[in-house]
Amino acid sequence: MHHQLLQSLRSSATRRRPSHGKTLHAYIHKIGLDQYGALPNTLISMYAKCGLIKDALQLFDQMPHRDQVSWASILTAYNQSNLSSCALAVFAASFSRDCLQPDHFIFASLLNSCAALNALQIGHQVHAQFLLSPYSSDDVVKSSLVDMYAKCGLVDVARAVFDTISSKNSISLTAMISGYARSGRKSEAIELLRGMKEANLFSWTALISGLIQSGHWVSAFHLFIVMRKEGIKIIDPFILSSVIGASANHAALELAKVRNLMAAMDVKKEPAYSCVHLGKESQVKSPVNCHRLLC
Repeated sequence: MHHQLLQSLRSSATRRRPSHGKTLHAYIHKIGLDQYGALPNTLISMYAKCGLIKDALQLFDQMPHRDQVSWASILTAYNQSNLSSCALAVFAASFSRDCLQPDHFIFASLLNSCAALNALQIGHQVHAQFLLSPYSSDDVVKSSLVDMYAKCGLVDVARAVFDTISSKNSISLTAMISGYARSGRKSEAIELLRGMKEANLFSWTALISGLIQSGHWVSAFHLFIVMRKEGIKIIDPFILSSVIGASANHAALELAKVRNLMAAMDVKKEPAYSCVHLGKESQVKSPVNCHRLLC
């Protein structure tokens, strides 16, 4: 029974079926298993993946005994809902009350929050605590550190952490590639990508979108062509829209060169074209009160 319920909840989360998940929760509560074994933490995870952060938080607050898995689940729930500031706030306010020490999952979740917010000072604190913990050799946390430092602009620090990872996987490699590309260090980013046993779409996306962000439009466009020639299928529309933006800017640049040349040669031509610049809309987020946001 317990195993079947866990499987059903995970299925609801994977398929994003919140109504089915709520029905299961009601049944679990009815038979008195809502605080049994892994069920409460799995329920939190299910609600988070279905976008029901308020339900996840309510369940978390009602738990009589929370463990590291409970905390990792609710922190991940906040991060998945783009509420990373709330994740850090709730952790700072309440974690010590449960008399727990962070494990590798909690460290990784906190660093993911810091990466999303560019919260470098807090990231330094989490890093220091991680080094003093029994999990200081954990490669998953190190990958999160690479991502956090890279997104905060400290690419050389990210690389120093990256070099200590014993088993480098696509996650840590992609984080490092993205950091190099967004910092304009395209040769180092490309070298890492070429060193991968099998570069996937996410690694290519990190490289191309990072180069676009750092202004290397032409290189991004050429790499997109190389990626397509290597048979990488595009499943994420973001990379396609990014490359279209790069192409438009490249076209505008070339057109400007032609205009300057024609002006220098005193050549007159009737306008018969238009040029569209596709830019990325900036999103400015203001601080929010977490409790008010979730009510």
